[in-house]
Amino acid sequence: MRSLAILALLTAALVAAAWRQSDRALTGFTRHHAAAQADLERRFLALPTADRIRDAHRLLADQPHIAGSPRDRELAEWTRDRFREYGLDDVEITTHEVLLPWPEEVSVEMTAPRAWRASMREDPVPGDAYTQAPVEALGIPYHAYSASGEATAPVVYAGSGNPEEYEWLKARGIDVRGKIVLVRYSVPYSYRGFKALTAQRRGAAGILIYSDPADDGYGKGKVYPEGPWGPESHIQRGGIVYDFMVPGDPLTPGWSSLPGAKRIASSDAASLPHIVSAPLSYKDARPILESLTGPEVPKAWRGALPITYRAGPGGAIVRMRVRADDRVRPIWTVTGTIRGQDHPDEVVIVGNHRDAWVYGGVDPSSGSAALMELARTLGELKRGGWRPSRSILFASWDAEEFTLTSSTEWGEQHESSLQRNAVAYLNVDSAASGPNLAVAAVPALNAVIEEAAMIVRDPFNTRISSCPMANSRAASTRSVRAVLSPVPIRRSISPG
Repeated sequence: MRSLAILALLTAALVAAAWRQSDRALTGFTRHHAAAQADLERRFLALPTADRIRDAHRLLADQPHIAGSPRDRELAEWTRDRFREYGLDDVEITTHEVLLPWPEEVSVEMTAPRAWRASMREDPVPGDAYTQAPVEALGIPYHAYSASGEATAPVVYAGSGNPEEYEWLKARGIDVRGKIVLVRYSVPYSYRGFKALTAQRRGAAGILIYSDPADDGYGKGKVYPEGPWGPESHIQRGGIVYDFMVPGDPLTPGWSSLPGAKRIASSDAASLPHIVSAPLSYKDARPILESLTGPEVPKAWRGALPITYRAGPGGAIVRMRVRADDRVRPIWTVTGTIRGQDHPDEVVIVGNHRDAWVYGGVDPSSGSAALMELARTLGELKRGGWRPSRSILFASWDAEEFTLTSSTEWGEQHESSLQRNAVAYLNVDSAASGPNLAVAAVPALNAVIEEAAMIVRDPFNTRISSCPMANSRAASTRSVRAVLSPVPIRRSISPG
């Protein structure tokens, strides 16, 4: 199971970060400690099993568990109980109360040139029981934090929905003010919240975001269940909150949303959108795109649908309606610690979020399963007398899918302690990526990741390093550097 390779890579980087840094025999270790570390890694690698990871993954992904739901709470309690079973110290669940809107209605219908209504659901897949669940269990596909409201207007296709596409439209006399813009999730990727903000600033009445098969569908390869890409009814759920302005709970900007905390009015929240927004599958986007008139769009805007992509606004008129409950709900952060022996006040944090829009098979349940096995195996080493030099804090975050919520609120709650004592943070959302290793980190960790990637073995047939070019040290270093990317420092503890 490739999660074992991710787990071993994570462990190598984690223990290195937790150990005392000295000369460079091995990054983070003296020559004496490097030999001890190699022995420790051999002991560690005898402990984790793919079966345990598989069993944990099956439990974590067995039922829908959107943040704030009863199932989400059950998994928080299960995580707490496992942390205690594994021998972690100071295990606790921290509750925050945050704005967590759930959908009550999301509808999209075309009123001209013909009457048509989007299905707003993903088609069941024969042989896959998880896709057979009723809509009530799966939830309505929506964009979290969309404004509630209704818009009826002509549609304009705006490519990826980035500022340069709107400039192209403007240069051709196409005004999006008062219109509904249809844009796609695309490469180069931009966050859906940025697309919503861009449309809002341009005066659009609403925004529809769909997955074109060129980006996530048959244009990339085989679709599910034959392959990994999205089938025609696939709908990408997600938040559109402007968390690049203010991360975390929109109503408690800059302070933790503990029970009883003060809140600002929604109208004063800088991160809340004012535009109506909804997701579409490419199955449901196609009738709208086919109906558009106006100029043909540039080649870069054209997807893989067998149609002529036009900008509009002539042809299609759409009515969209979104209604969310805008409730404040509890969320639950689970933490546990292995105390360090030399510098117990200094902390290395390793975490992953637990919540999912539906099942979260890859993101986050594969990462959560690997995190739990890491906690178990390090806990077993601890029972045998091992302790890291620095403390290691394990965290199971909640409501990450909404706006990095529990990690931000927990970080705000412990801000002064983290500023004094936090050494490093390691995150794994997805521990299943086929043969490809992808790592994002601050550049200071490049050497640790390069070395760990050369040491960790692929659990499948090749039996070589997880790094795809690891036949030599130089090749391995080049390959890992190709997938390393720096990430900006954010107030949130958990990268999105």
